[in-house]
Amino acid sequence: MRFNKRHHLSALLSRLIGIALLCAASVLVNSRPVLSEELFDENLFKSRVINVVDGDTIRIKDGRLIRYLGIDSPELRRKIDNVWVFDPEPFAREAAKFNEDLVGGKEVLIEVDPVQRQDKYGRLLAYVYVDKTLVNEELLKAGLAKTMTPSLFMKHRIRFWSIEEMAWTAKRGLWSLEENTP
Repeated sequence: MRFNKRHHLSALLSRLIGIALLCAASVLVNSRPVLSEELFDENLFKSRVINVVDGDTIRIKDGRLIRYLGIDSPELRRKIDNVWVFDPEPFAREAAKFNEDLVGGKEVLIEVDPVQRQDKYGRLLAYVYVDKTLVNEELLKAGLAKTMTPSLFMKHRIRFWSIEEMAWTAKRGLWSLEENTP
């Protein structure tokens, strides 16, 4: 077979471009969102928190409710005969206050789950960031929420399970109660 210099350079260039594209795709897939003034899409946007509903739900400036994806905090209220009654579960007040301290009145970055955008109540399911801190994760670290993975495709599920286990091992928050196990 005769050596063709042009063919060899073309093949080498194609391989280099392929490697560069793979590297760029890897960086995009594995990177965390950065809080900046960039233009985002419908699954990634900024808004101001106008109300903290409880430990895992907030209301943003446009009136929509955001439910933190991947976690479940104790409930402040329960429904009795179609009426919401204040009847906090253990650590519900602490979770709500912790959430209020993290995001109350602040601008947050909201990353909506592209696979399952809403829960059965119409709330957006999302990861919420404030000052580059993942709020969902902070509630788990403090032991004020449990993991709840609605999908095997959930982005942070393995990380959330690990954080929950660390909070459980340290007996933080909910995990200080003997009846709770992950």
